[in-house]
Formats: sequence, structure tokens, C-alpha cells
Amino acid sequence: MKLYPWLIKPYNNIIQQYQKNKAHHAILIKTQKGIGASLLIWFISKWLLCRKPIGTNSCNECYGCKLISSNNHPDWHNFITKKNSTFSVEDVRQINKKIFKCAQQGGSKIVFLSDTEKLTESAINALLKTLEEPPQKTWFFLINYKNLNSHFTLNSRCIIYKLFAPTEKESLNWLKKETKKENKLYLTALRINQGSPVSAKKFMNSEAWIDRINFYKNLYDAFKNKNLLKILNSLKEKNSIVKIDSICFLLLDAIKFNFNEKKNLTNFDQMELIQFLSYNYKNLVLDISIRTWMHCKHRLLNISGINYELLLLEQLLRWEKILDFVSDN
Repeated sequence: MKLYPWLIKPYNNIIQQYQKNKAHHAILIKTQKGIGASLLIWFISKWLLCRKPIGTNSCNECYGCKLISSNNHPDWHNFITKKNSTFSVEDVRQINKKIFKCAQQGGSKIVFLSDTEKLTESAINALLKTLEEPPQKTWFFLINYKNLNSHFTLNSRCIIYKLFAPTEKESLNWLKKETKKENKLYLTALRINQGSPVSAKKFMNSEAWIDRINFYKNLYDAFKNKNLLKILNSLKEKNSIVKIDSICFLLLDAIKFNFNEKKNLTNFDQMELIQFLSYNYKNLVLDISIRTWMHCKHRLLNISGINYELLLLEQLLRWEKILDFVSDN
């Protein structure tokens, strides 16, 4: 396991603070998913728990390095996992039980809270007391993915570190080394995933990528035959919200194409379909289409017990009317 290239500078910056004894006991990283914040914290933790660090690097040979490399270090505590829906005050008490005891390996103790959005209000209040008067040689790492200015008091107990996505050029270079695809596919996956290279890589190698390609193929066929009901089955089967987003991204690309903003497109691998839409429909029609699909999405997400198939059928018929389709029958 190694650091992603864009994490090397943040890693060195943070480690140097520890070397100068100027590091804050609690670091709150504000970032987006798919950048590698958890990996960054893991490497920092490894250095802190290493018994014989070499400059800004851990030695990889000592008992501390071997323990954390096997995810078995008794003084490294990851308290929030993907399985946790919320993190309660009782969970904070479990943190305190561990960190107010001596470190089992005689060095640092590390607490990692991988998503502050999962903290309940009572958990935050309990955690504030711990952060205010932490035990010696105890380091806290927290991640906030929504980058919201919520939990002001929690923020005030930490030093805020903003971790940004790498530039598009850096991300594309990394993706080309990691996967073997066409250039336009890298850029498409990257923009769909808001510039997150790790998420883009996973997306390109997933079933969701294949589903997306097939859905656009069916959509293009439906447009040519002026029968949008052909995509109803694929819309309702699974990931309806994702597919609605895919439709909106495509329509927005057609608008951009009409404004000669080709370099800012998202779906570079769907140029034929984008051109078809831009040549056949004015921006007003494309814009109205996006608005109706967003309204449909809002209803699907916010009306409990709604009949998905019926609502999607209604939306497709409405869309055919907006596009002025004329039945051949």
C-alpha cells in the first residue's frame, strides 16, 4: 500500500508539524469522498506509531509498523466504520475507556472518526469534553465529507485541514497508469465523480459503468424511434435516481454543446448522442426537460410509498410531449 501522489504533500506538511512538536492533538479533515483521506490518516498514524521513523517516513520494520500494517495495533482505534449508521454517546464512552489507559505499546494512542456526519448531537457533546482535555500522547483524526460549517464547537476544538482533489490533469495521469481505457473514458468517469480519481477508477471497473453504457444505448434507440417508453423497464429495474441523474447530465451536455462549450462536457464517450440532442432540440426544450426530470427525482426521493413505475411512466409521457414526439401508430 502506498500514498496517492496528490497526498504526498499534505502528508509531509502534517508530519513536519509533529516533528516540530507543533501538531494539534485533533485534526479535522474537510474533503470530498474519493480523494483518499482515510488512507492519508492511516499513513500519518503509522508514522506516529512507528518506533524508529526515518525522517517523514515510517521504518516498516519495527513491531509498531508491523502491527498497524496488519490492522492489529492495539493503540490505533477506528471507531466509525461503514456499518455504523450513527455514533452515539455510548460509543464516546468506549473511546474514553481506551484512551485514558496507558498505551499498550508504550507510545501514542490514536482515535480515528471517519465521518463526523454519523455523530449524534449527544456524541458530539461528550466528545467535546474529551477533546478539551485529552490524555497525553493521544491524537484525534476526524473527517467531514460534506464540508459544511456545522458543529461549530467541534470545529473549534480541532485544527481544520482542507484536503482538495488533485487537478484534472494530475487525476488523468494517475488514471492512465492505473487502468487501460481510452482517454475520453477517463475524463468522463472523473467528471461524473466530481473530480475524485479514486471514485472514478472504481466506477470505470464496476457494473454501474456497464449499466450506464447500456442505458445510454437504449435511450438513443428510444429517441430515434420516438418512443421513450422503451426505457421504462431499465429505468425502474434498479438505480432509478442514478439514471435520472445520467439523463440530466446528458441534457446539460447538449446545452453546453449548443453554446460551443465542448471542453466542459461530462459525457465525452457519448458525443454522437449529445450531438443528436443538440441538433434536434433547442436549449429551451432541453432546459424544460431537465427541470421535469429533477422534479420527478424530488418526488421519488421525498414521497414515501410512491409507485415508482407509475411515476416514471407519467414522466416519460410528459417528456414525449415536451419533445413533441408524434406516434407513428
